[in-house]
Amino acid sequence: MKKIFVLGSINMDLVMSVNKMPEIGESKKGHSFNQTQGGKGANQAVACKKLGSDDVYFLGAVGNDDNGKKLIENLKKYNVNTESLKIKDNINSGVCMIILDEEKEDNLLIVDEGANGKIETIDFINFLKTNAKPKDIFITQLEITLEAVYEGLKVAKEIGMYTILNPAPATLIDKSYLKNVDLIVPNETETKLLTGIETKNDSDMINVYRYFHNLGVNEVLITLGSRGSVYMNNQQFIKCKARKVKAVDTTSAGDTFIGAIAMCKAKGKEIYDSLEFASICSSITVSRKGSADSIPTYEEIKDIL
Repeated sequence: MKKIFVLGSINMDLVMSVNKMPEIGESKKGHSFNQTQGGKGANQAVACKKLGSDDVYFLGAVGNDDNGKKLIENLKKYNVNTESLKIKDNINSGVCMIILDEEKEDNLLIVDEGANGKIETIDFINFLKTNAKPKDIFITQLEITLEAVYEGLKVAKEIGMYTILNPAPATLIDKSYLKNVDLIVPNETETKLLTGIETKNDSDMINVYRYFHNLGVNEVLITLGSRGSVYMNNQQFIKCKARKVKAVDTTSAGDTFIGAIAMCKAKGKEIYDSLEFASICSSITVSRKGSADSIPTYEEIKDIL
């Protein structure tokens, strides 16, 4: 199996549920407080590992604080390699406050990026060049410094790695760097921000593919929430339905999906099987509370498969 390298954010998530989101100036009683590891990069690394990948490396940063120590311990608990995880002085580790709205079955997030905003290319480039090989997999998102994202994609492409960009959270980027992306995985909101195209029908999807393909991206995978997902390359247009479940917490659903796709790619699986597997994995994640801890293991998936 190919190695997977994930460059991205890691946060301490502070999670609380409320029956209905308060209005401005209103105080409400919450319940079920939980403190857990989150961050899109760390979640995707954990997803890769829990779903069956052999070698997963996390490239990121934490502060020199108690949260940082706990976050590193948590990644090690899942057997994610942390050799290239940097500890930054004079800044806190990333923190994400998550409010789960039980009425709307959705959530609200407020993030202090902390050390995630201090990641420099010098922190991980040499490690990547030394440990990665052609055909290994590189994943990144947009919750860290964009300069690190751009340079990570560039170096990974130079090495000959298969590169995956999850352009989340929705952020305007320098699109000239998309030539270094093999697979881009946006949701509907991110797709519209980057392309100006709403994804209402098949024709829209094809236009999105053409837009990204003209910028050098070979494969496009759009996640559509309850509508499932659509994968496109220059020969294939594949739809995959979402698995119907009652959503409890959607926090890590997208990260689980990305991790599942990357794990399947590392194992050489066909794209249709990968989409079905990823859909099952993310449906389990949304059915329970938590971030990294809500991501299922491969053992949990086997019976459904």
